[in-house]
Amino acid sequence: MSQDVPQRAPGRDRWLAWPAAASLVAALVLTLLSSLPGVVSFFLIPARVLGGPVVGVGLLVLASVKALNRRPRTAVSILMAAVLPVALEGPVTWTSDRLHLALTAWTGAGRLGDPQGPDGRTFVVYDWSVGLAGGQNTFLIFDATDQIGRPSADVRGAGDLYPEIRRACSGRTARLIQHYYVCRD
Repeated sequence: MSQDVPQRAPGRDRWLAWPAAASLVAALVLTLLSSLPGVVSFFLIPARVLGGPVVGVGLLVLASVKALNRRPRTAVSILMAAVLPVALEGPVTWTSDRLHLALTAWTGAGRLGDPQGPDGRTFVVYDWSVGLAGGQNTFLIFDATDQIGRPSADVRGAGDLYPEIRRACSGRTARLIQHYYVCRD
């Protein structure tokens, strides 16, 4: 006995998850790649700043066309693709920072100077700045003592190799995981 499987009508309105998922993945990849030092970020940052609104407006126009064609579920699905990367900017940046941390910790890319301290691992600074003129200075800091997360009056570092970084970042860091902090100056 064979069962007949009903076929979808060609113009059927349905919910689509892939546009929102694709836009979130694209936002994560662009955020990660534009935060890496080097030539890639030099081109991606302007492309992201200028191209992001253009893609967003294009998705809004496409959602409007779908809504006018009486396909509200498809229209809302496409609208979510435009809205989610903006609404979830914090979690996208959070995930990008952790992926960037994994890349930096595994490869050691961007380290400034030699590790300090008797065991050679108490305070290490990685440069995460992208190198654009007037851009934000960003540092990944490994501090085994966790003093960098305290207010500047509480930070001590005998024989500091990076006193200016300790002064600029103490109390203004965001903890990533364990003893790793990010400082955006």
